[in-house]
Amino acid sequence: MRAGIVGYGLAGRYFHATTLVSAGFDVAAICTRSLERKAAAHQDFPSAILVNSIDELVAEELDLIVIASTNDVHAEHARASIDAGIATVVDKPMGRDYYETLALFDHADMRGVPLTVFFNRLWDSDSLTIKKALREGVLGNVFRCDSRFERFRPDVNPDAWRENSSIEAGGGLLLDLQTHLVSTALDWFGPAELVHASVRDIRGVADDDVVLVLQHESGVDSYLSASAIIGAPGPKLRLNGDKGSLVIKDLDHQEELLRKGFIPRAGEWIAGDEIKSEARIFKGADSFSYPSEPGSYPSFYSRVRESLEIGSPLPISREFALSVARIIDKAREISIR
Repeated sequence: MRAGIVGYGLAGRYFHATTLVSAGFDVAAICTRSLERKAAAHQDFPSAILVNSIDELVAEELDLIVIASTNDVHAEHARASIDAGIATVVDKPMGRDYYETLALFDHADMRGVPLTVFFNRLWDSDSLTIKKALREGVLGNVFRCDSRFERFRPDVNPDAWRENSSIEAGGGLLLDLQTHLVSTALDWFGPAELVHASVRDIRGVADDDVVLVLQHESGVDSYLSASAIIGAPGPKLRLNGDKGSLVIKDLDHQEELLRKGFIPRAGEWIAGDEIKSEARIFKGADSFSYPSEPGSYPSFYSRVRESLEIGSPLPISREFALSVARIIDKAREISIR
């Protein structure tokens, strides 16, 4: 199947292009205006057609278009792809708010075009390991989860558009890393209500310190922290049950290896042992290693391809994507800051 990509920055080049190839797609066309990114695209995919606009891209014979442009033009680019009748994947967040997201799904439904959103963190090693631990019941009755993306970047990067754009323009951590934290929490523990939000801009530009608390219908509470200015970041995940706690300190190495230029062949991915997060179960002073699952970003596009070929469900449903967007909107509404 032939895929086209809009945008060839961090998301387009290092997350989407590589996982598309691994899942058996041919990256046939890439849309970017930047001469530097055109050079990178040609280096990575010499046979791909390079174009300057979404209108040129949708004119190509494509089975799938991936929207990996900046958040403020996701809706514009997705609508153009949908209007051309081409199945579409939008990098998270699909829209800047619930209503923009809803409008895109409605637009796709009216035209009978498959549409989904790229929540790749559902296929991190830590995410898959949490699901395994829940299936196996190793922690007993699970009641609380602490999930984090915490970093220490006290100075704003002038070249990072997410750090320099308002929420209205699609910037900030609420729309970026909190979207990952919310989507994974809903995937693990099911439907939830947002009961607390603190959305702050400590560095004075976009929101850069965001804490959310979800109460799931399953009885689990999720404490979600995304911050760019934490000098002592906590462990990536701590899952607490009445028979112990599962702690995962760090992400797997999928992103790290992709940023270093790893490009797989069709049907191949990084060796499993290289992309497993270290997991331990703690019972007070006692602890022991817990076998973790390898990360698997290509699983997303494998399921997209299967859906296009045989009509199976897309990896992320309309209902799930809208539930994430609804929580993000409510965080703005009830934030204590």
